[in-house]
Amino acid sequence: MGKIILCIGNSVSYDCHIDSIEKHVKALDSEAKLVRLDIEVDSNFIQINTGGNPEKATSCFVIVDGERIPSESITSVWYFWMPCYPETDNLLEFMGKEFVTTEWGRVIRSLESYLPNARWINPVSSLDLAMRRPHQLLLAQQVGLTVPKSIITNNPAAVEKLFDEVETGRVVFKTLEQLFVPPNTMVFTKEIKREFVTQSPDSISKRPAIYQELVERISELRITIVGDELFVVRISSQVVGENNHRLDWRTCESKMERNCYSKAQIPESAKRRLLEFHKRAGLVFASYDLLERGEDDIVFLECNPCRVAWLWLEKCLSLTVTEHVACYLLGEHNSHE
Repeated sequence: MGKIILCIGNSVSYDCHIDSIEKHVKALDSEAKLVRLDIEVDSNFIQINTGGNPEKATSCFVIVDGERIPSESITSVWYFWMPCYPETDNLLEFMGKEFVTTEWGRVIRSLESYLPNARWINPVSSLDLAMRRPHQLLLAQQVGLTVPKSIITNNPAAVEKLFDEVETGRVVFKTLEQLFVPPNTMVFTKEIKREFVTQSPDSISKRPAIYQELVERISELRITIVGDELFVVRISSQVVGENNHRLDWRTCESKMERNCYSKAQIPESAKRRLLEFHKRAGLVFASYDLLERGEDDIVFLECNPCRVAWLWLEKCLSLTVTEHVACYLLGEHNSHE
């Protein structure tokens, strides 16, 4: 029987990345099969049998397009699920659909216990903590990466004090988690002024957020790691538009030309520290955003361990990220595990 790769996602998460992975998997192993478990399809099921007769073993299986797949036959799992919250003004409808999404999340996160021999990208036991930005900043500092001066708080007085403590006198605001406002609005990093803190303290005190020194940069780095392999891309977003200190390259991505992207190298010391971060976080596959302030002077911003996007860079620069991911899912890729 060929290897079975279970891809857990929904209509939001299924995109060209999965198609590309499936193509590479088939090219490497024609007998391997990628099974897409779309939790929004009514004919797809998860079933876990436990308890009752103590002599009867616990069992777990999924049913996709009528095919019953026992957990013991699943050799690897690609967890690519992106929670999607409903667009509705009806509070009860929203709460009901949000509850459904939460329940799906709980059972999916439990599957790791029932698939002990499967390889995961990424292990769900690691993801919950690895996705938390305050934890990322702590871990980055622990492994020796340079981190911008930051505070995570809802205290307006602490935010105002930060303006005096940072060298540039400039501060940016970041949400603790990536915020997507339907239908197609993403909340990006934003610079705030001292006047905002004094004039609108309630906007800060209502909920914690990340407030960070604005780091002036020459360029930005997107580093994708698969196992122990690094793919380093320099993004020259500063040449686009009138803002020479652009805060988030994603805000101008549509305006960026091919020559804004290039393969790059980082110091061996930075590479070791990133791999140590990757290992301690328990990750197999993730992308990292960093800034370049000067030669061999890089600053850690964040790690993206879920919903990693890489195809546009792969096509632009002939990277081999997809091949490495496919190899890992087939059990042919070494990592720090």
